[in-house]
Amino acid sequence: MNSEEDLDQQRCHKILELPEIRFAGFLDYMGNLIVGDFKSGIIPLKNENERKKMFMEAVLRIRTRQEFDENLGQVEYAAARRKNVVTMTIPLEKKILFIAAESNADIDKTARKIIDIL
Repeated sequence: MNSEEDLDQQRCHKILELPEIRFAGFLDYMGNLIVGDFKSGIIPLKNENERKKMFMEAVLRIRTRQEFDENLGQVEYAAARRKNVVTMTIPLEKKILFIAAESNADIDKTARKIIDIL
């Protein structure tokens, strides 16, 4: 791991300390997981192949939204509340932070806490 990946891994561990967070990971713009992990004791809702597909779809959504940045401003974060989980993506310059949180998470408060960590 290089120093940037070490720093990202530290950020993931800090984010995972938030009680509502299940998973935190940094993705490249091809949808590959650079670093990240589940909170200890969490059982993933998707297998590895399904997660890869979900990561690629998250990157595609971010890229699509970025087409509107000039008029609407940059996306700070995007979130989807599902029955079993909340997913959030936070676009950064060269990567995307992907978060999975408990379904009852307060999206805005959680996003602010995560942005403060970054």
